[in-house]
Amino acid sequence: MLSARRCLASCCLAILILTACATADKPSASGDSGKAPAAHQVTRHPVQAVRPGTGKALPFADDEARRTVYFALGDTLIDADGVEVLRLNAQRLKEDPQLVVVLVGYTDNLGSAALNLAVAEKRTEAVSERLRSLGVPRNQIRRQPVGSEQSSKSKCDSESCRWSMRRVELVYERR
Repeated sequence: MLSARRCLASCCLAILILTACATADKPSASGDSGKAPAAHQVTRHPVQAVRPGTGKALPFADDEARRTVYFALGDTLIDADGVEVLRLNAQRLKEDPQLVVVLVGYTDNLGSAALNLAVAEKRTEAVSERLRSLGVPRNQIRRQPVGSEQSSKSKCDSESCRWSMRRVELVYERR
């Protein structure tokens, strides 16, 4: 019997599949427990530690794990690790009103582009709402769902690799 959380996630995924694209490729959920595999490799884009001309360091510039929330296959729920990441980031944002965070949402390379973009949007929305509930002003948050646009170019056959793709990265800028 599915827990209420899994049932809700399954229903949301079904709705997304039906509304996003009638010919969506359905990913296989076999072996996906929703938890991070023990050993995963994460590919990241470099983040500028200091904005030119400001001299101020950006939060967690050298610690990608503290700027990333991971998600289970097709899921938009934030797990306990993600909640802690967002709590730390919310604290930094509230301390410095000149900071702006861009929530960049990615998905794995399974499914259609339309479905993946919809899932990425829901994930960035979930992260945005959690930051707002932690007291971060709306004008400090921007959302940028990418979906599988970049991940579909990656050679990724393992669940560990796909897990690392299902994420929202918090990218900082100064006003």
